[in-house]
Amino acid sequence: MSKKVVLGAVAAAIVVAYGGSTWWTGSKVRSIYETALDEMPKQTALVRVTERTYERNFFGAVSTVTLEIGCAADAATAPAVAQAPAAKPAEGEEPQEEEDGDEADAKPPKPLRITIRDTIHHGPIAGGKFAAATIDSELVLDIKGQAQAEKLFGKAKPLTAFTKVNFDGSYAIDMAVAPVKLAEEGKGEFAWQGAQAHIEVNAARTKARYDMTMPGLDFNYAAKGVQMKMGKITAKADMDGSAGWILATGKTEGRLDAFEFSATKGLGGSADADAPAGTHKPVKVLLQNVDLNGEATIKDGLYASEGTLKGQGKIGETSIDKFEMSSGGRRIHAAGYRKLADAYLQSTALAGCGKSSKATQAAMKALADQLAPDLKAMAKYSPEFGLDKMVVEIGGKRGELSYTAGMVGVTDEDLQEPGMALLMKRGVLKANARLPVQWLEQIAATGAESGQTPPPEMVAGLVEQGEASGFVKRDGEHVTGQVEFSEGSLKVNGKPLTELGK
Repeated sequence: MSKKVVLGAVAAAIVVAYGGSTWWTGSKVRSIYETALDEMPKQTALVRVTERTYERNFFGAVSTVTLEIGCAADAATAPAVAQAPAAKPAEGEEPQEEEDGDEADAKPPKPLRITIRDTIHHGPIAGGKFAAATIDSELVLDIKGQAQAEKLFGKAKPLTAFTKVNFDGSYAIDMAVAPVKLAEEGKGEFAWQGAQAHIEVNAARTKARYDMTMPGLDFNYAAKGVQMKMGKITAKADMDGSAGWILATGKTEGRLDAFEFSATKGLGGSADADAPAGTHKPVKVLLQNVDLNGEATIKDGLYASEGTLKGQGKIGETSIDKFEMSSGGRRIHAAGYRKLADAYLQSTALAGCGKSSKATQAAMKALADQLAPDLKAMAKYSPEFGLDKMVVEIGGKRGELSYTAGMVGVTDEDLQEPGMALLMKRGVLKANARLPVQWLEQIAATGAESGQTPPPEMVAGLVEQGEASGFVKRDGEHVTGQVEFSEGSLKVNGKPLTELGK
């Protein structure tokens, strides 16, 4: 066999192999699209795929998908629940009046439609990268939409995304939202510096990691004397949605460099001169170095989550050396919670898509009655949620607040009781407060200017009266208080409420 024949055979084999790989990757990418779009409507009734096309050729494809977000178009004509026909009035009786205007048939808000076009390049060499495919995504706007977009984004594309699909079906997305600038002479201006995100998703779409950055935002409403400035925001997460994304577990982190808000004319803005005292008092808030951390887990079928927010700042002329808040939930039965969440997300009535407010309320009650047994069953696992800790430090003084609420000791026998009876029997609420007396005096001094609080010199006397009655306790420079509801009784600072003040 000649050398030319051998080389020709090798070249032919490479072409066939590459062509086969391209066809295989094209089929795999299309399968990923079809699976994802088929699953989307199952997540919530408020997102629907109204149109979808997939035009494929040998080296690539173009996918166009139109999503409808909001109430379905027929929600205005389809009642939220079955309604019995109105009875005819008996002879001599006055006919019933028609429903008031707010009870008459009302159209829900018009749904938002978004069309996304993906230009797909099949692998194994796709868009200059070794991958199963690469995808360039963009919004598709009509003439009117383009004109509106140009007012906000200028000539830039509002949303762009580049996706690299790996051979195992996993993919990574780099997404960007263009900066927005809007100004109206004599009134104000709004400037947002856009956003960028990098997202990685595994082949089964059960795990995701992302990093997001928003450089900043400026808002100035000169007519009302309102200004807001937000610094850089960053966030990242490593999540596992194997149990459903409503029960996603993992860790999240976020940081806000700074947030400034000022209202030179007060929160009343351009209110009349006869407005109550204090209406025009300037307001200024500054938050800095704000960190957010969250974690969620599932163990033995029970879901738990916790989030912590901390930072520092300034309100008016008062510097906040530190603030920290931690809240969360524990022992939430995962399967029961998911059932409740799915029912909620699939209910158009809960989203206000009913024919009328009465029909919507009836549908919500019917859904609540339907889910009541599942909600009660979750009480057996002693669920608990609350504000575990809120700490504020100002001028070397520290104040603390906390509360938790939950159910304890629920038995199968208890589940036979009505919901309110069960709550009164097994519900537990605990709340604690520890505040510097100096803060109470400062609050009184501020409120006294508008006549809303007693003068600061009366605070000490009021604290003494509260301590004598048992409602508060004095602990050096602090005032403390504890409230607990359990086993159907309410206690304040360890004593039954009925014994206080005696």
